Amino acid sequence: MPWLSEDKTEVTIQPGKSVKVNVTLDANVPAITQPGTYTAQLTVAAKTPYAIPPVAVTMTVNPPGTWGKITGTLTGAGCTGSPAPLTGATVQVDSWAASYTLKTDKNGQYALWLDVRNNPLTLIAAKDGWAPQTRNVKITKLTSTTADFALKPDHTCG
Repeated sequence: MPWLSEDKTEVTIQPGKSVKVNVTLDANVPAITQPGTYTAQLTVAAKTPYAIPPVAVTMTVNPPGTWGKITGTLTGAGCTGSPAPLTGATVQVDSWAASYTLKTDKNGQYALWLDVRNNPLTLIAAKDGWAPQTRNVKITKLTSTTADFALKPDHTCG
């Protein structure tokens, strides 16, 4: 984990004694681009017959006060008419300043934190075999704005 470091990587501990290891968490690394909760585990290898459980480490990165979140779910109702999440769909987020390309997860969801100075945002939701949709939205400071899409097949059912 590039955001996690420890001051000691190897120590010798005498029976009945302990050692302190300082752990540093750093959100100012290139791998951390979005607010959220980041988790890791520190494992301890030792020459002992006893099991040593890993140590859980959690870092919560809060958004800057001028950022808002755009989030949503993409579903598709195919010829069967039953809507289902669209995994791996593309959501393009365009602003006057930059463009971001997101992929939906296994639940058809996407999310991105941005500075509200990027407003207004144009969202384009697309997936092969489905008619794309476009929507304009504005995000609000420290708030989550939801923009869901229900895509339709780009062909005639029949």
